Amino acid sequence: MPEWWTYGLSDFLMFSPPVYWRLVARYNAAWWPAQGLAVAGMLALALLLRGGSVTGGRRALALLALAWAWVAWAFYWRLYAEIFLAAPWLAGACAVEALLLLAAAAMPVKSGVLPAPGAPCWILLAAALCYPLLAPLTGHAWSEAEVAGFMPDPTALATAGVLAGLRPWPQWSRWLLAVVPAVSLLLGAATRWLIAQ
Repeated sequence: MPEWWTYGLSDFLMFSPPVYWRLVARYNAAWWPAQGLAVAGMLALALLLRGGSVTGGRRALALLALAWAWVAWAFYWRLYAEIFLAAPWLAGACAVEALLLLAAAAMPVKSGVLPAPGAPCWILLAAALCYPLLAPLTGHAWSEAEVAGFMPDPTALATAGVLAGLRPWPQWSRWLLAVVPAVSLLLGAATRWLIAQ
């Protein structure tokens, strides 16, 4: 194999861009109109954080756990595994994230009051809610839009936003909960970069 240096990362991608976007469109069509429930769940996250109680923070974590469990089962395990060999491992990572979020929701915290979330929290939550707008802005059909609570990348943004707003929780727990969302965002960015080549 004397021409090994001519290969790029995109040569190792297991699917073409049209295959990926058809898969997203098929996923959205199969579960329509459940995306509306996902958006409602993300709006509920913002309301729970704005409420200012630790109980609201716990409920926000539980909602995120449900979203990650959904992404693990419905997207990675059932669908993405058709075109990507590592998808079952990603489903496992998302399931672990869901369990960690539930454990954090049950974790005792010192304060009963949730300090008002700062700008990073609201910016990340807004980015997660606006994520579907990337579809038409990047030349894709609305059927290929990615919704928070339904797809990995916007769910990861919403998780980062909630974690930024949960200051009564110990910092180490928030860092631990941020690992899977960070990896998800990096993997999503790498995938989009490779399929755009």
